[in-house]
Amino acid sequence: MELARNILLGLHLLGTIGILVGLLLSKKKLSSGITHSALLSLLTGLALVALRYPLVDADPMKWEEIDNTKISIKLLIVLAILVIGYKNRKKEAVSKVVVGAIAALSTVNILIAALW
Repeated sequence: MELARNILLGLHLLGTIGILVGLLLSKKKLSSGITHSALLSLLTGLALVALRYPLVDADPMKWEEIDNTKISIKLLIVLAILVIGYKNRKKEAVSKVVVGAIAALSTVNILIAALW
């Protein structure tokens, strides 16, 4: 089960990095890679949480309890990224506010994961 967790964690990190790289590669129009990466982060994040509960039950000394508040906030942030991305993906040009919002939300999500 730990192998599956490690694979999912790698994919989750890849999705998060993909959002930021997609922003860097976007000139005027949002790259579809941003929404795909956010969706990858969402799905792998949900799978990581689903795997974590049995890991905690099996060995509570090795795995710390899941912080549902942290997970909920991260979920809301990635959902906001998805909504912004899907609303603006077909526009010929997006404002810097949209790009900045996605970048800020992604950065906040990374900081929450690393520092909380």
